[in-house]
Parts: sequence; structure tokens; C-alpha cells
Amino acid sequence: MAASLLRLHFHDCFVNGCDGSVLLDDFPGFTGEKTALPNANSLRGFEVVDEMKAALERNCPGVVSCADILALAAQLSVEMRGGPRWSVEVGRRDALSASRITANNDIPPPTSNVSTLVSLFQKQGLSVRDMVILSGS
Repeated sequence: MAASLLRLHFHDCFVNGCDGSVLLDDFPGFTGEKTALPNANSLRGFEVVDEMKAALERNCPGVVSCADILALAAQLSVEMRGGPRWSVEVGRRDALSASRITANNDIPPPTSNVSTLVSLFQKQGLSVRDMVILSGS
């Protein structure tokens, strides 16, 4: 699940920052990012984040955002699989909205060629090295 949680986090961050917006479900009058083309039937790990949130809510209700849980889950799962460790600052606020249009335009589709990937990652302030690491994971 480590790669899935990392991918879920990076897909979240590509749309309006790391705000947990990818976790929002569609409902009448609201279409979020989960069903955007690069995410639909592709992202996994939602239930893991839900379980973490439920456990945290039982012990410290209203303290930890879903956005922080997603960031920490990505970091810890990579570290637990023997990958690199990085610092995760907390204090994110959960999104109240999402952008399916931005998800469709900014998240690299699996059919992307190298120049498209480089361009989309650079748009996010990420390097070619970052692109290789995130795409390869």
C-alpha cells in the first residue's frame, strides 16, 4: 500500500496544494477529483486514510486534518518500506472544495510522454528527479 498512499498524496498535491481535496466524494451538485480521468479507477488507499482518521477522531477529535493524515501516511509508508525519510510539517486544513477540471489538466495521465511529464511536474515546482521518483514509485 506504500506506493498507493504516496501516489494518492501526490495526486492530491497536484490540485490546489496538499489539502485532502482528492478524498472528497461526489454528491449531487458537487463533482470532485476522485472521478477525474487520472484518478478514476486508479487511486487506491482511501479506506486506509478513512481508518486512520476514525482512529484519530476516537482519541483526539477535531485535531488532525485528513490532509495531514494523507501526508503523514505517504511519508511513513515509504519509510517503512525502506525508502527515504523526509520531514512532514503538519497543520494543513482540509479542503472544502475540489477541482475536477484542474485534476484533469494538471495530473499527468498515464499516456504522457516524457516532455509532458517534465512540463507538468515543473508546473508544480518539481524537478526531473522528483518526477522520476514519484512516477517510478
